[in-house]
Amino acid sequence: MAEAFPTLMSPDKPACELVFVCATRLSTADFWTQAPLGLSLTDLQRRGVAFRLELASHNLSPLATHYNKAIALSPADSILVFVHDDVRLDDFCLADRLGEALAVFDVVGVAGNQGVKPGQGAWAFAEKMGTWDLPHKLLGGLHHITPKHANGFSLYGPTRAAARLLDGVFIAARAGTLQEAHVQFAPELAFHLYDLDFCLHAHRAGLRLGVWPIAITHYSPGDYSSDAWKAAYKIYRQLHWPQASRKAEQVAKNAAAKNPADSSPP
Repeated sequence: MAEAFPTLMSPDKPACELVFVCATRLSTADFWTQAPLGLSLTDLQRRGVAFRLELASHNLSPLATHYNKAIALSPADSILVFVHDDVRLDDFCLADRLGEALAVFDVVGVAGNQGVKPGQGAWAFAEKMGTWDLPHKLLGGLHHITPKHANGFSLYGPTRAAARLLDGVFIAARAGTLQEAHVQFAPELAFHLYDLDFCLHAHRAGLRLGVWPIAITHYSPGDYSSDAWKAAYKIYRQLHWPQASRKAEQVAKNAAAKNPADSSPP
């Protein structure tokens, strides 16, 4: 069970405008001392950046449970930042950056794709998972630090640009914008593909999505091969492309029936 949201507010500013929303498997204490997000939030607070934190610790519930709660309960003028706990915030002018970005777009991120194809399973991979989309479609950039790729900045494409899909590592929007458009996150997609689903719903609701130059560091390469991701992908396809999903399943069944020895679960 996730703990109730603890709230941290920086001093001398009203309870307000910039709200970080995060779910972590860590305890609250460990979040502040171990998680890149917790450490960088402490640094932002020391620099006088005003914010509020909505944290679900010891979390095993779908991200949507906590993200949607923040959308529903936050004042309309709040800027909600849905962010992973393995993200370090490097931009000390973050509040100004987000204010500028949300004057142009309704939903903003740091990386994304200007297009989307039916069944697309990641913002960066259109045709096949692990195979990058055409370079002119990719947008934004962010810094990565992983065991295999230490200290490398990935520049995908132009920024301050309209997008159809955004990387869920960092997504921001005003609470009132999402409330009025009735846009939420899907609980069915617990930890995978929730960001693409959210972007598709936001676009269909008429919201403007875009990327903006906001400095962050992500300490994870992502995982597109786990059983959990595969299960989420099936649900994601059924939610948005049910006819194509049923056709793909039938093709797989037919192939398995013809070659039972060679078949393997999807």
